[in-house]
Amino acid sequence: MGFRLFDHDRGSVVAPAGCGKTQAIIDALSEHSGPSALILTHTNAGVAALKTRLSKAKVPSQSFRLSTVDGWAMRLARTFPHLSTAPSFASRIDYPATRRAALQAVASTALDAPIQATYSRLVVDEYQDCSRDQHVLIRALADRLRTCVLGDPLQRIFDFGRADHPDWDDDVESAFERVGEFDIPWRWVNAGQGPFGEWVLSLRPALLGGHPIDLRLAPPNVTWVQLPTDAAALHAAQARAVNGVRPSSGQGLLIIGDSKNRQSRTEFARKTPGLNVVEPVDLGDLVDAATAIEGSSGLHRLRATLDFAILVMTEVDIAGLGKRLNSLQAGTARNPADAAETACLRFAHEDGYAAVNGVLRALANSSRRTFRHQLLAAMFDALSRVLKRPGVGLLDAAVAAREQRRVVGRALPSRAVGSTLLLKGLESEHALVLDADAMNARHFYVAVSRASHSLTIFSKSPVVRFR
Repeated sequence: MGFRLFDHDRGSVVAPAGCGKTQAIIDALSEHSGPSALILTHTNAGVAALKTRLSKAKVPSQSFRLSTVDGWAMRLARTFPHLSTAPSFASRIDYPATRRAALQAVASTALDAPIQATYSRLVVDEYQDCSRDQHVLIRALADRLRTCVLGDPLQRIFDFGRADHPDWDDDVESAFERVGEFDIPWRWVNAGQGPFGEWVLSLRPALLGGHPIDLRLAPPNVTWVQLPTDAAALHAAQARAVNGVRPSSGQGLLIIGDSKNRQSRTEFARKTPGLNVVEPVDLGDLVDAATAIEGSSGLHRLRATLDFAILVMTEVDIAGLGKRLNSLQAGTARNPADAAETACLRFAHEDGYAAVNGVLRALANSSRRTFRHQLLAAMFDALSRVLKRPGVGLLDAAVAAREQRRVVGRALPSRAVGSTLLLKGLESEHALVLDADAMNARHFYVAVSRASHSLTIFSKSPVVRFR
């Protein structure tokens, strides 16, 4: 690219979507030697995407340590609780308290030598998404490590409240002087779709100015579909659009739904074969299900297990299953029990976590379709932990499984349903925006800049206006 990120000891880079921000990090790490560089970003999916790109580029793993900002802060506060007022790391995490605890530990100066011996420098990606307390923590680290931050003010979509975001001009660039600004749409150029990328970049002035976007002026890569008002017609049209995108081998499709309505995204994946849900970092449904299963016994525990199964897979009919189990126990059933029914019958004699695991495994191995693979995999991880260590509670094991994913990230499904908050920083060959009218200008820009080959946008009008 020509830009050398590590030539700068302290600075910021403005990098619009697809303009080579990740490649700049890869190039810098490829030439790096000495202690690891600490690379921080904001989401598990972002960690996974960076890790995949670094692996493909054959960047040595010892050259970097990669985590979310909050994941790193949490580990620091946990490791050195005597240096801060460390919060409880229970099922629900107090993120502001965690960040304050990490800042206390860093500001104590007791960790200056260990930090500088462990890390050669700090790089923070997607910096526009920092909250104010994250910004203060990064500034404290920057007083101890050479630091560069990269971001794009137009992609600030994590809404902590307007007052809780550092202003890019007044706060970020006063702490980290701008040392670069990228303006070549490499994501699209490298895909042989340069005009598509130029169009995405051309939207920025209008979006920053609050002006509408006329999709009739978009290149052939962009398909506009009028949003039906009838709910059934809407789902049918959106499902047809999904099925109409047939990626070549190795290509992916991102379906981008309403950031404020997780249930609508989950139901769309439930009703549309071949899709998988991208889960939020806190895995709240995992924690709730683990709490319910751990806090129950007997048939109540079986019901809690089946309630979780309903969340992650199709065709789990609790009422129908109950009737079958009653007839099987009474000896009046015409057909023998299948594997899932046999596993459920086990609860009449033993309701431990092995029985829970058996029911979920049997259901997952049946003809039922799993559409929340990440959530189910995390539950199996938690169950494996308690089966290996019987003294561990399922809730504690679920929290441990969640925190491991916070550190290592998770692979993105090839046909993924998520929101701009979950998919920002990622890229795919194809993308489908389920309702552009529900987005503000920043969310719209993030959504339309994910795809390198084709983009389908649902809205009421081809002229999209923003709140």
